Amino acid sequence: MTSFRRWEMRGKIFGATLVLCCGLITGCGGHAAGAPPASPRAPASEGGVVAWVDRPAPEIPYVLRSPPYSTGARPCRAGDLRVAHGQVGAATGHINVRVDLTNRSATACWLNGYPVLWGVAADGAVTPLHAQRGSFFGPPGPSADIASGQTAAINVSGWDACPLALDGEHRVYPELLIGLPAGGSVPAYRTGFDAVCGVSVSPFGVPADQPRGPAPSPLAARITAGPARAGTDFGYLVTLANPTARAVSLRPCPSYAEFLDGIVLYYYLNCGAAPAVPAHGSVTFQMRLRLPAGLASTPDAKLDWQLQGGAGPAAAVLIQVGPRS
Repeated sequence: MTSFRRWEMRGKIFGATLVLCCGLITGCGGHAAGAPPASPRAPASEGGVVAWVDRPAPEIPYVLRSPPYSTGARPCRAGDLRVAHGQVGAATGHINVRVDLTNRSATACWLNGYPVLWGVAADGAVTPLHAQRGSFFGPPGPSADIASGQTAAINVSGWDACPLALDGEHRVYPELLIGLPAGGSVPAYRTGFDAVCGVSVSPFGVPADQPRGPAPSPLAARITAGPARAGTDFGYLVTLANPTARAVSLRPCPSYAEFLDGIVLYYYLNCGAAPAVPAHGSVTFQMRLRLPAGLASTPDAKLDWQLQGGAGPAAAVLIQVGPRS
C-alpha cells in the first residue's frame, strides 16, 4: 500500500501487486483515459536528477476483466458459504493468505465491501482486529454476484518485518473469524495467523477466470532515501533503470503511487524533463512526500513506490521517521 507498514489505505486500495502491483491499470506503456498530457519541459536539478513536479494524479483502479460482472443479488449469509484458504504467501516483507468463500446455496448472493476480522485465541477468547482497508496484495477480483457454486475471496495480509517481529515477538491467532456485510461471521483460517505487525484486508471480490494485465515493464526501480521528519516535505530519489537495448518511452506520462505509514499519494512523473529512459541507462527522479505533523516516529517505516498500471516497476525501503522539530 498496507504502508508501509501499519497499512491504512484510508478506504482506498492498493493495490498492489505484482503480485506487488495488481491494483492499477496505467503504466510505462499506457495510461488511463483522460490522463493529462506530459508536463511542460522542466530543467533537471543538479547532479542529473529530474526535478519533482507538483502534478497530482488520480488513483487508477485495477480492472481484472471485462465485461463487468453483475451485482445486486441478495447479501450472502453465513449459512450460504463454504470457507477454505490457501497457503500463506509472502513478498517484500508482507505475508498474505487468500480466503475463498464458495456459495453453496441454490441462488446467487453478493459479498460487497470490506469484511470485519476477529482473532480467536487458543482459549477461545475473541479479539477484534482493527484491520486496515487495502491489502498490499490487492483485491482478489471485482465485486460481483456469486452464483451457486462460484467463489469469492478476500486477501488477509500482515507484515513480518516490523520492529516487534524483528525482536522475535509474535501474536498468533489459531483461528480468524470473518464478519460478513449482512451480519454474521464465518471461521476462516485455522493454522495460525501472526498479527504482531498489524493486519490489512482487501474488499470481497470474485477472482477473474482469465485475468488480463499489461505486459511487465522492462524497467527496474530503486529508492534512495535518508531519514524523514514529521511535519516536513520528505525528499527522496527514485531511479528507473532500463537494462534493454531500446529506450523505454514515458509518453503518455505515467503516474506513480507512494505509500508511507497510512499516507497514500498519487503524482505524475516529470516527463517533460525526461520523456524516456535510455537504452542500458537510467533516469533518477526527485520525489517529495508531504508528511503530517502528527506522523508517528519509528525507526522502521516502510516507504513504497510504484508506477501505476500493474506492470511495474515498484520498489520499497525502510526509513527512519523522527518527530517534528
